[in-house]
Parts: sequence; C-alpha cells; structure tokens
Amino acid sequence: MASATVERAWTGGRPLREALLGDLVWRRPGVFSRELILEAGSEELAALRWEKWFSFEAVAESADGLWVIGRRRSASLLGNIVVRDPGSGAEVAAFKRRWRGTGVVRFASGAEYHWGREGFWRPRYFWAAEIERPLLSFRTVLGFGRGYEMDVDPSARSLAELPVLVLLGGYVMAMISAERRAS
Repeated sequence: MASATVERAWTGGRPLREALLGDLVWRRPGVFSRELILEAGSEELAALRWEKWFSFEAVAESADGLWVIGRRRSASLLGNIVVRDPGSGAEVAAFKRRWRGTGVVRFASGAEYHWGREGFWRPRYFWAAEIERPLLSFRTVLGFGRGYEMDVDPSARSLAELPVLVLLGGYVMAMISAERRAS
C-alpha cells in the first residue's frame, strides 16, 4: 500500500460513537466510484476506498483511525477478511465467513461478534454479541445506486470495537453486493 495513503488523515471531525445518529447511509459518490462514504445527513463520517481496480483491499478511515481491510492471502473460497493497522501491519480483527453468509469476527483483544442475516427478499445483515439483539444492522437501499442503510443500537456506542465494526460491516456489504452482481 502506498505510504501517502497511510499518512493521510481523516478530515471528518467527530468520533463515530458521537456521530452515529439519525439516518445513516453508506453511499457510492459516483456510478464507477471505488469508494463508499458513510453519511449522516450531509456529514461524512467514514470512508472505504479501494485504491486499485479489481482489488479486495480497502483503506478504511474515520475520525477514530485508519485501517486496511482485505482478504487473507491464503483465503478460502469464502474469503476470510482481516483488518490490519496500516503502520505496523498488525492484525486488529479477523472475520471468518460461513457458507450461509453468516460469520464471526474476532478481535486481537479477544472480543467476538457475530455477523447474522434476517429476511429473504431484502435481507438485513447485522453484528451482534452472542445471541443478543443486533448492535449494528445493514440493509441495501432500493434504487439504482449502491448504498446501504445502517442502524445503530444505543448499546453499541459503548463498544471499544465500534469503529472497526462499522467499517468492516460496510466492507462486507460491498463484498456481498459484488458477489450478487457477479452471479
């Protein structure tokens, strides 16, 4: 990854735990855009940027920090995903996806969250701790654009892992959309 990307700082102001209020939408700024922007109204809160065409690696950034999200080099067909610190390359979290679209993310700290799915025609995907209610949920926005609505349970704001869960959730939704377009 280019060092210019690592050194770039997020220009947004507020940490995600303070800013995740109201209508939250992950949106592509343009039809052929290689980025997703998380917006709350007109405020940009976070971004995912794929710097190379046909790459699975994205730079994820918010006021909380900068991470690199991508597939593990020896990934299986399911595409296990890792979140790394761009400076040290240390693994922050690893997401193991199952065949049915569900999965588990394990953080270096030992925290663990489950990726689930509800519904058939317009499914809702979510992060949850154990079998509790969804902490963060994602649903595809209807229409021509590639976007995802995001809802945040108030109890999620206290999680230390919240910024990574938000960014990883946006990334996984983008991968799900790409798989659907390819099939």
